[in-house]
Amino acid sequence: MSHDSNSGLVGERITITADGSLLIDNVDCTVAQGSLSALVGPNGAGKSTLLRALTAVQAPASGSVHFDGNNLLGMPRRQRARLAAFVEQDSTTDSSLSVDMVVQLGRLPHQSLWEADSAESTAIVSASLATVEMTAFRDREFQSLSGGEKQRVMLARALAQQPQLLALDEPTNHLDIAAQLAVLELLAHLRTTGVTILAALHDLSLAASYCDHIIVLSHGRVVAAGATETVLTEALIAEVYGVRASILTNPVTGKPVIGFSPA
Repeated sequence: MSHDSNSGLVGERITITADGSLLIDNVDCTVAQGSLSALVGPNGAGKSTLLRALTAVQAPASGSVHFDGNNLLGMPRRQRARLAAFVEQDSTTDSSLSVDMVVQLGRLPHQSLWEADSAESTAIVSASLATVEMTAFRDREFQSLSGGEKQRVMLARALAQQPQLLALDEPTNHLDIAAQLAVLELLAHLRTTGVTILAALHDLSLAASYCDHIIVLSHGRVVAAGATETVLTEALIAEVYGVRASILTNPVTGKPVIGFSPA
């Protein structure tokens, strides 16, 4: 497959094993440049594992990952961190860093070893905190925050990296409904700035409302991928999740909403 400059994220023949188990089975997947895409599937489908491979956090047993024609698996870590950021589901930092210091860590890939904090870096850290509405928390100790607040700080840290590719593992975890919507509105806005975004989401209605493109993972394999409205059918949800679904239209937004009942 040729990798042109507009190819976005392309994973080919990705296989991941652990302790003799096959976690990801020869997966191909693509995320169009500048899109907001969801990776969905039941718990244990392999979503986190695949995300880690697609951002080269964890090298797969075999397969290739390219972003805009660049080989993510083959490039030095620092160079890759200027291109791609990954926000884990439960990010922890052990030390007693302040929120501001945690977000500053996102600037490390852009700084030379001898460079002091530049005015530009300081401005980017401040802007990243403002974007996730955590400016008021900048002097707080990271460990003192709630799960949802920590999630926002780790998102700010990723934004401070100024990535072209942003991957997020369950970014709405620990968040109340208002905060979930705020995060997805933020991701939708980031997409308009040209960032390519792939988020693992467990809430299918949120994925349907906000994402252009969906990749459905089941038992370590991609069972469907494509435009949200074509992929997310009642038949597919029944097959993959084992529940009966009714796809309705939100009267306010015009977007799909999914109602569930036992199969």
